Amino acid sequence: MPYQWAAAGFKGAVMSGKTTCGILVGATIYFGCLNGIDATDAPGINDKRRKKAIASVEDLFNGFAEQFGHTDCQTLTGCDWTKKEDAKRYFKEEVYKDTCFHQFEYVVEKCIR
Repeated sequence: MPYQWAAAGFKGAVMSGKTTCGILVGATIYFGCLNGIDATDAPGINDKRRKKAIASVEDLFNGFAEQFGHTDCQTLTGCDWTKKEDAKRYFKEEVYKDTCFHQFEYVVEKCIR
């Protein structure tokens, strides 16, 4: 499966563009689930697996910000998803090919590692 499909359900960081890149949100959930995969209850504050999940997310966000300059969708894509003309431009100019696809690839590779 191409990495680009990993974010097929996202559109403008949950339609506003003013929030964290959706692929980072998804990866945060993934790291939490991965670290608690064999758990039988919710994580405690000092649970080693919880701390590992937090460290993984922190590493992901720091690396992403270093690589791409920001973590919010609107800044990354230059698209304000509340404006129809911005959304149309995003698709017409295929902005995602130079932004989102690279970000998806980065995040998926971090998740795989």
